[in-house]
Amino acid sequence: MLTIQADQLGQLAAQAIDASVDGTVLGEIIAAFPNSFYLRTYEDQLLFFTSRTLPSPITVNLGASENFANNIRPHEKLRCQNGKLFTEKISIDLTQVSYHPTLHHSPNGSPDFSSLLEASEVLSTILSVIDTKGSALDATLCPIHDSITDFVRTTLNLRTRDTRQEFADGALKIAGLGMGFTPSGDDLLLGFLLAYNSLAHNVNRAPIHLELDHLVKRTSWISAKLLDYAQRSLIDEQMQEVVDSISNNGRDAVLAVETLIPRGHTSGVDIAAGIVLAVSVICDVALEQERTEHVAMRLGVPVEAPLPV
Repeated sequence: MLTIQADQLGQLAAQAIDASVDGTVLGEIIAAFPNSFYLRTYEDQLLFFTSRTLPSPITVNLGASENFANNIRPHEKLRCQNGKLFTEKISIDLTQVSYHPTLHHSPNGSPDFSSLLEASEVLSTILSVIDTKGSALDATLCPIHDSITDFVRTTLNLRTRDTRQEFADGALKIAGLGMGFTPSGDDLLLGFLLAYNSLAHNVNRAPIHLELDHLVKRTSWISAKLLDYAQRSLIDEQMQEVVDSISNNGRDAVLAVETLIPRGHTSGVDIAAGIVLAVSVICDVALEQERTEHVAMRLGVPVEAPLPV
């Protein structure tokens, strides 16, 4: 049996493991890749086991570079026993693990909205010149891109009134759209909700939370859970740096968002696009401007005015 030492444990992961009774099954493996795998617990939580070093509340960081896909099968059970987790071929030792200290940070800064608006326009320009093939910004993917364009139009109404239900209806129409492990529509929503909810209180707007039950009807369970965690600010450290940069002053936002762009095949591009759109909408509210249309046009999303009520 292959023994792997766990290096770091996120708080949600720790809570799920601590709540399990010794000797029982913690959950079922639902996806496995060379350097990571996902577990669905019997309490319906998502845990992420990975040899990468990036911590998050749901992550168990493992000190190994083994090919998990060769040692773990989907639907295999993961059991808890004496400070270790077991499958048929691997044992994960938790006895020397350190703990990721916080679930998330509450934004407490005062954004410089002029700097934030400038950052959103710079980032939209960057996204307009890099390779976005296969992403939500790929205009050649006509049905998907048309749906994304309609969704962006609905976000414009958030500037003038409480349209959270209208937003939710539009959001569900793009959930599950696109290719990849996490579809482009989901990643765009993830970025938008992460940024919007981080800044909303600064402009007297309520946060937006999409219902998980509705999301799982439109996309995969894993993608729906990741989106749900993000909209509640349960995110990894790299995304937390983005939240900190836009919540505190905005001056470091360009660099922070740029670090997300290489994620996955198109996930980073789509998340970044969602962040840029949300930041622009919030800045329009704060500065009483209408720059989001221009930002969207740079992204290749041709919106000119909100959809009629």
